Amino acid sequence: MRCSTNPSPTTQLRSRGCERTRQRRASGSSRRKQTGRCRAISNVPSANCIIISAAGGGKTTRVVEQALAATDGVTALVTYTRNNIREIERKVYDRAAAIPQYIEIISWYSFLLRELARPYRSALHRHRIEGIHWVEGKSVPFVPETKTDPHYFFRGSQIYSDKIAKFICACDARTDGAIMRRLRQRFHRIIIDEVQDMAAYDLDVLELILRAGVPVTLVGDHRQAILSTNNSSKHKQFAGPAIIKKFHMWKESGLVAITYEQHTHRCNQTIADLGDSFFSDEPKTMSNNQLVTGHDGVFLVGSADVDEYVARYAPQVLRYNAKTSCGSHEAINFGEAKGMTFPRVLIFPHGGAKKWLASGSLTAVEKSVARMYVAVTRARYSVAFVYDGKACGIAAERWNSAEAPLGTTT
Repeated sequence: MRCSTNPSPTTQLRSRGCERTRQRRASGSSRRKQTGRCRAISNVPSANCIIISAAGGGKTTRVVEQALAATDGVTALVTYTRNNIREIERKVYDRAAAIPQYIEIISWYSFLLRELARPYRSALHRHRIEGIHWVEGKSVPFVPETKTDPHYFFRGSQIYSDKIAKFICACDARTDGAIMRRLRQRFHRIIIDEVQDMAAYDLDVLELILRAGVPVTLVGDHRQAILSTNNSSKHKQFAGPAIIKKFHMWKESGLVAITYEQHTHRCNQTIADLGDSFFSDEPKTMSNNQLVTGHDGVFLVGSADVDEYVARYAPQVLRYNAKTSCGSHEAINFGEAKGMTFPRVLIFPHGGAKKWLASGSLTAVEKSVARMYVAVTRARYSVAFVYDGKACGIAAERWNSAEAPLGTTT
């Protein structure tokens, strides 16, 4: 199912009428005071949609094909990480000799800086914004926003990474929506990939964009929300997988439609079911992977059998983080594996995952549920956990080293 990105003629006429009304009102009003809150541009919903795609559902391919097909204007194709930028570019080159002039592939922070913060920065800041000053935590927490330069800027020229979205909201309010009007003129449509990573004031900027009158498609999977675009405590109730609550709030406000893409081309049905078990209230994933290899599904491997299991099936070893010992086996952290696909994975469980394996209780992995979902859904055919416990609370088969190797008959 695809969401239409072109507003109807009626919606376009209404948007133009609302724009003229706003301009008349703005001409007779005084300049608004500075504020960090985002102001609604229009109450008329545009053709916005959120596509929630299951792991292995071909999300990146979908956004690339949508952008390539939209030749009637410039499309901004925005994503968060450099890896995602490279993946999008690779898929474009698979389908075209070059990136078309009507597509601009851009990272989220470059989009914020180039398209939103710089054009009207003079509303709050006298000097050109030279770049972004990256912070891992909270920047200058004791400097009030009334002191504009030290609150938002490092040495007056680089804007703090956790404040750029807040700055954009304040500038847009000060200029009575000029930033969003410019955005509507720049792009015919906007596609934002990996939307589950948005956080804090970035959610406010997203809402401004949704109200701006340019069709927006947001694509992602809240079940894979393991990164964050912003470290501010703003909107912490929507952090991680809880961002789905914000999506539904936007839906209830008439800002977006929500579509679930429930098929996976990667995981077989047993693995898809295991992934779904971490989010039991969500629509169930249906597998298009029907290939049977002879070692398929979910397994428990005793620690004494790990070397033989690895030698026989060559799984990719995964771990929660570097604190989890994997012996002599080279491993990838759960978070680093996001976006990757492997025939088989072998997971060395951390403390919470061991409790979950024993009891089946999601409470044990409550704080790591998104990473667990990412880990198990990397595999096409088999997921195995290193586990010596006698009790098991999940649907899994204990692997026996006497099992016939792949490619043999018994």
